Amino acid sequence: MRFNLKWALALLPVLALATPASAQVLAHTNEPGSVIIFPKFVNAPAVSVDGAVLPRTEIEIGAVCPAGFNTTPGAPGLCTEHTTVKVRFHWVCPGDQTVVSKFVCQETDFDVTLTINGKLAFTADGTPLNSNSPVVPSAPCPAGYLIGWVINQSDQPIRFDSLIGDAVLRGPQNVAGPSANLSTAVEGYKAITIQAVAGPENIGQPTVLGGDPLLGTPTLVFDGLPGHYTQITGNLYGDVKYDRTTIGGGPSPVNALSETFLVLLTLDVRSNQPNWPTFVPLQFYNESLNTVSGTNPNFERLVSTFTEFLCWEQVQLSNIDPNLTQVGMQTRKGLVHAGPARKIPFIGISDFTLAPNNAVTLIGLVQTIEGTAANNFLERSYIYNMFDDSIGVPTFYLPFPF
Repeated sequence: MRFNLKWALALLPVLALATPASAQVLAHTNEPGSVIIFPKFVNAPAVSVDGAVLPRTEIEIGAVCPAGFNTTPGAPGLCTEHTTVKVRFHWVCPGDQTVVSKFVCQETDFDVTLTINGKLAFTADGTPLNSNSPVVPSAPCPAGYLIGWVINQSDQPIRFDSLIGDAVLRGPQNVAGPSANLSTAVEGYKAITIQAVAGPENIGQPTVLGGDPLLGTPTLVFDGLPGHYTQITGNLYGDVKYDRTTIGGGPSPVNALSETFLVLLTLDVRSNQPNWPTFVPLQFYNESLNTVSGTNPNFERLVSTFTEFLCWEQVQLSNIDPNLTQVGMQTRKGLVHAGPARKIPFIGISDFTLAPNNAVTLIGLVQTIEGTAANNFLERSYIYNMFDDSIGVPTFYLPFPF
């Protein structure tokens, strides 16, 4: 089913203007939400792990009773036993930055239904894990992000802060060494959750949608206003391990090889439509001197650069700037400040940002892989979420079709 367009446009004719800083309502990403985001999936064939065949990506989605509802067994209400929760998901792909592709970020949508205190798991390649897996389409690209929101049986987005989840990612099978033909790299991360803002709508009732300023079609609005969704930010901070792909030079141990990637995405997406590129300033610093110094220029040393992408990207540090290696930075580790993110108008593409100065939202992961060059450093891996600055950026997400 598709959401009724006339119903949506009757709710809210235009998007609200940027929310003042004093009125910001930020998402609590450690609490259940009405919206959930998985910042990275890998759509690739399953791999062999210790005698079992397992998917490259497992998306795990759960639902709990929203705060404020009666959870007493047998009591009436939305959270009685076996209460169903329906979720509209979208696989979101990065855009190809060529004129022929028209800067479109492709997406594919699908629904899953689970129950309160229930759990579902599915893959990005569309292959069922077992007979209990929901039927979902494969993602339309090798990698990207997944976003979902709670809907009712009429496909209307509703205020129902119940969603929790995480993802497990596995590396490809090794081609050399004692673990040849096996996948040994595995990592997991916690999904990002966004709550609906209390308004005249009670829990379980439809949220207030926006109208796209360009097409008038309905949008999900993340501006912290009553009946909409809470905001997320456009500035991120993270710890990084700088690249080392050859033995020798720089800090010890000189034979521990690894590569680090930034996984970045924005909610400011026009699905299946042209998008302006998102530009992100990046400031990298190396480690502190172990005796701590306020004057030594060799530590907390800055390398300033940038990255740009369409909707989503995964980019290796040394591909952003060749100085971002352990030899170049002269320390193994450091930190990165990413943002503030902005969309830049480009070659007549019709796009729109809700925030002033074309500011946009930014979500990120830091991923490090370790191992030997023969296996592309993919024997081991780890991944973690980035921190933010608690300054919200109002935005809208435009599904297509709604």
